[in-house]
Amino acid sequence: MLGKGLMKMRKKFQDDYGFFPLTWMLPSEYSEFRLYFESKPKGKCRTYIVKPEALSQGKGIFLTRRIEDIPSGEHLVVQRYLTKPYLLDGLKFDFRIYVLIASVDPLRLYLYNEGLARFATENYIAPTSENMGEVCMHLTNYAINKDNPKFVFNRSDKDMTVGHKKSVTAVFELLATKGVDVPKLK
Repeated sequence: MLGKGLMKMRKKFQDDYGFFPLTWMLPSEYSEFRLYFESKPKGKCRTYIVKPEALSQGKGIFLTRRIEDIPSGEHLVVQRYLTKPYLLDGLKFDFRIYVLIASVDPLRLYLYNEGLARFATENYIAPTSENMGEVCMHLTNYAINKDNPKFVFNRSDKDMTVGHKKSVTAVFELLATKGVDVPKLK
């Protein structure tokens, strides 16, 4: 539902909603996706990430450049894959930040001060036909990466700067050392 809502807002407010990748909900938006897919310039392959609508822990997620790889009739979320992500120490990462929406009109929300950041366990290389199946490079899901021999478990709740799961605060501090304007990012 988040993808659907964001895409509706992007259609109305294009200048304000360009901060996320193009998203289609299949099967209902398959025609729009196919039109977009077929509009790519000859020789330029776009990469897409395909996610089952109601699964978790990275189950069923895959990358593709071929529309034939996407099962028809299944409930899926398809997005343009961001091929040039911001990396830390060569690894993809994401944030889990928690927000409570108390009211919509007027908008009133509360941002929890802490969260977590999840890191992939393999150094990122832009997708190629040879590495698109490397889930520990392209996905940050704990359930996928924890079984990689390179995964470093965080052993202490007192030091959340170590491992492939870190606190948001620790990552913000690391980003600040790299010149990122953390207050602006927040």
